[in-house]
Amino acid sequence: MSSGAHPASLLTPEVERKLAGLRFNIHYSMDGRLSGVHRSAQTGVSVEFSDHKEYSPGDDIRHLDWKAYARSDRFYVRQFTKDTHANVHLLLDTSGSMDYASHYSGLTKLAYSARLAAMLAYMFLRQNDAVGLLTIRGGKLVKLLPARSHPSHLITIQQYLEEILAAPPAKDGSEGPTSMSEGLEYLVSTRAMRHAVIVVSDFFLDMDSLFPYLGYLKSNGNFCWLVQVLDPAEFDQQKGHGRTFPFDGSMLLRSNETGHGILMDSKLARADYIARFQDFLKEMEDRSAERGIELSRCNTDADPVEFIVRYLQESRGRGA
Repeated sequence: MSSGAHPASLLTPEVERKLAGLRFNIHYSMDGRLSGVHRSAQTGVSVEFSDHKEYSPGDDIRHLDWKAYARSDRFYVRQFTKDTHANVHLLLDTSGSMDYASHYSGLTKLAYSARLAAMLAYMFLRQNDAVGLLTIRGGKLVKLLPARSHPSHLITIQQYLEEILAAPPAKDGSEGPTSMSEGLEYLVSTRAMRHAVIVVSDFFLDMDSLFPYLGYLKSNGNFCWLVQVLDPAEFDQQKGHGRTFPFDGSMLLRSNETGHGILMDSKLARADYIARFQDFLKEMEDRSAERGIELSRCNTDADPVEFIVRYLQESRGRGA
């Protein structure tokens, strides 16, 4: 089932007002060259003291620590961290399964994800970060917008997201199964270090096309965040509402990506469906935790601004 419902606007003045006061601080060392809000992997001059190093010829003598000299009779230079910008890569799944919408939500998963991506791009560009956008459909890297920090880049990102939403969905089975390999291989090939990679998808894909690459990026100091967007009918994040798999009678479920279908009695299949979906979610959680990758989930009827605010609050609480 799919819906043509799209947001009236990816970013409204009201949404921008709500986002304007938020900071998305990535608590990893970043390697950017511009001024920003994230901690740099380099040392520089700032108000925040970082460490001492023994004096070497060429060091700035203005940073000599005379108290340390009095204690040790050796010269030490005070070092400071400096704030910098991040290169943020948004990887958006635009595959057939993202075209789904039930009657619980006015938006397809793709439309919701496009709105969320636009909001994140707005936030990062406001704090002088560089934002890039990669889109995947099936197993192909469809579009690549390189990371840029100029405020006008938000217009380019929004225009492309709107083009995606306006495009007709692919015919059943024409695109094949979803794989993130091409998009993540590009990021790996750039030898990016201490950047941010945010993947927005339902993750109905081969997990081996995802986690080995993310594990490599994470081990090289990149911040990795997975945002799983689900329709309430697929799996309800709000416990007690009972909206998961709310179907009656015999039905044919067909994949928008492979064209494969299965005929079932929905009442008899519901318990097995929920158990299998919970196993799928548990595997996502386990694989993410093994690699220290952050994972968040939301339903398409949730306010995306509230989702972002809740994530930022939880991140501050974890100190991560």
